[in-house]
Amino acid sequence: MQQLFWTEIILKGAIGTALALLPGYAAAIAGLPATANGFWPRLFGAGLIGIAAALLLQGLLPAVKTISLAGLVTLNLTGAAMLAALLILGKAALTRRGALLLWLLAAGHTFLSLIEIAYA
Repeated sequence: MQQLFWTEIILKGAIGTALALLPGYAAAIAGLPATANGFWPRLFGAGLIGIAAALLLQGLLPAVKTISLAGLVTLNLTGAAMLAALLILGKAALTRRGALLLWLLAAGHTFLSLIEIAYA
């Protein structure tokens, strides 16, 4: 059972990292169609990294049987960090309205994480 758990963490972490850092290359290896700017593959990669981090946290805290608030904090912060990075690098939104919406989403995830940390 532990081997399956660690395999899950390694696979999600590795695939998520590949998608987040090299979306075009990862798509080409997988035989998937290329995207114009890699926004969605990177965002999906951030989600996979967040899930892997939450699973790792769950594995390190033996009293936790399901995903806890601490796991949700990792998911929210990973998503917010990826959104902010894509916005800063100019690879996220094509319009001001889109950029504003994504900044609000990143700020909302960060704020939600702070609330979850307070209650964890």
